[in-house]
Amino acid sequence: MSVLLFQLDGKIPNLALMSIASYHIWRGEEVIFRVAGNVQAIRPHLWENPSQVYASTIFTKTRPVAEAILQEYPNAIIGGTGWDLSTTLESIGINGDMLDYSIYPNFKQSIGFTQRGCRLNCSFCVVPKKEGKVRGAKTIPEIWRGDPYPRELLLLDNDFFGNPEWKLRIKEIRDGGFRVSFNQGINARCLTEEAAEAIASVDYRDDSMKVKRIYTAWDSLDDEDRLFEGLYRLVKYGVKPDHIMVYMLIGYWPGETHEKRDYRRRRLRDFGARPYPMPYARTRELVGFQRWVIGAYDKRIEWKDWEAALYQPANLG
Repeated sequence: MSVLLFQLDGKIPNLALMSIASYHIWRGEEVIFRVAGNVQAIRPHLWENPSQVYASTIFTKTRPVAEAILQEYPNAIIGGTGWDLSTTLESIGINGDMLDYSIYPNFKQSIGFTQRGCRLNCSFCVVPKKEGKVRGAKTIPEIWRGDPYPRELLLLDNDFFGNPEWKLRIKEIRDGGFRVSFNQGINARCLTEEAAEAIASVDYRDDSMKVKRIYTAWDSLDDEDRLFEGLYRLVKYGVKPDHIMVYMLIGYWPGETHEKRDYRRRRLRDFGARPYPMPYARTRELVGFQRWVIGAYDKRIEWKDWEAALYQPANLG
């Protein structure tokens, strides 16, 4: 007996698929894992005859690939925020506490949640609908795989400092000498002095563990004052502005103009942080703005010249 797992998007290990793998390996079944970002990649292999197929998709843009899976495997179980919010591990009878890392043999870090849910209720975010109110999940010792794996943690918390026990988790990180990536970002708008000092006290990293990085977001122009209060608190306790990557939601709010987007970009550049635009709708202009900023072309090329080049560096004179 064998089962087939598809990861349709996302660059990091998929916890749901790791839990499904753990369940079926415990049952003595073979697990076949494939990363499939397009329709061609989901076509059946002649030597595969799975008794069950699972697929997970995070983003709605990958939905056509999930639909193609149902064409090939009508009984496939598909879940993830890119598909629906009702298909959960619990709904298909699988306990999500156990993870099998063997489907990601090159991944050496430890991954998990210290909390689930969120204090806020942003209109563009599915976390409150999917996970509900903030609650604790696992401790750092429960997430770490132990020796001989490195003391490197990829935390997927949507609101680390919303957890009432965040001080204990910070102490566990610090006392254990862990490098930690707050992969889903911290909410700088709600950052207290104590929380800012706590972040500066740990070895915070990007998701590859190679460089110092804190992730946060500036989703609305109205959040400017609260956001920068949090950013300046981080700097006060020793976080360098260049360590901070700020995701900018663009193309979501009615009446948003290029001038409003560009104001946020300039404000972040002047502060010294790294802006990272995230288009809500993938229009040519919004994707062009994203490319302009992520590639740091905005530091030396005017927007009007970037537009004239059709948002392509190869077209620049």
